[in-house]
Amino acid sequence: MLRLFLLIIFSVGIFIPGPFFGGKEVFGQTIALEEADSSYRIKAGDTLEVSVYGEPDLTKTVKVSEEGKIIYPFVGEFNVMNKTLREATTEIETILKKDYFVSPQVSIFVKEYSKFFIVGAVKEEGRYELKGNLTLLDAIALAGGTEPDANLSNIKVIRKSGKEEKQYSIDFSAEGKGFTLEPLDRIIVERYGAISVLGQVKKPGNYSFARGLTAVDAIALAGGFTDIANPNAVKVIRETKEGKKEIFNVPVANILQTGDKRRDVILKEGDIISVAESFF
Repeated sequence: MLRLFLLIIFSVGIFIPGPFFGGKEVFGQTIALEEADSSYRIKAGDTLEVSVYGEPDLTKTVKVSEEGKIIYPFVGEFNVMNKTLREATTEIETILKKDYFVSPQVSIFVKEYSKFFIVGAVKEEGRYELKGNLTLLDAIALAGGTEPDANLSNIKVIRKSGKEEKQYSIDFSAEGKGFTLEPLDRIIVERYGAISVLGQVKKPGNYSFARGLTAVDAIALAGGFTDIANPNAVKVIRETKEGKKEIFNVPVANILQTGDKRRDVILKEGDIISVAESFF
């Protein structure tokens, strides 16, 4: 019986009230006014498909300009920036109804969302769709997360504003959840510089810096001490912005024996960790 009822609907074209399907339905066909996310607001760079039911020549693919405008037949230049799909649909219907059509039924959907770009110390660099109100946190997640040497305290976002570009420096831990992206934003996640581990370690050399790295960690990265190292004579040498040198003594052996990490030193980019030779 149900199968027969459905057959009658689609063969004779019974009108189904709009609220049943969430859109306009005429002669059994749903005219989609907007996507499931009705809160989505049109952005610069979006590609829209606009059509009028029963008028195939008016099915057009249009790209939203940087100013938030599209050009559509009988409407001309029309501002859609920050409007929902339903709002844009209603306004175009109103314009067409004035001079050209008795009861136009317009459909708009997003064929392609605007993009943002992310490069640097992330797992998957590239272009991503800016669907909805995405934040910097969302962008990092879409890119698969960050690499261990990512400098999250100074992420750069380059944004076009008119004919100029603005650059923002974002501390991810403080602003990552609150910084909302805009179309064509370019996100650069820089890598930390290096630290140097010198002297009586098994693998002296330069190592990638990571946030939270300590002097004890650096010794481990360098393979540990040699047989003639003095593990309580480790120095962290740091150059300040003024060009002066600061020296921190780190008793690594004592820290490892007692578990007292208060005497460890959290490293900064460019630090030199020097391990002296034992004279006994």
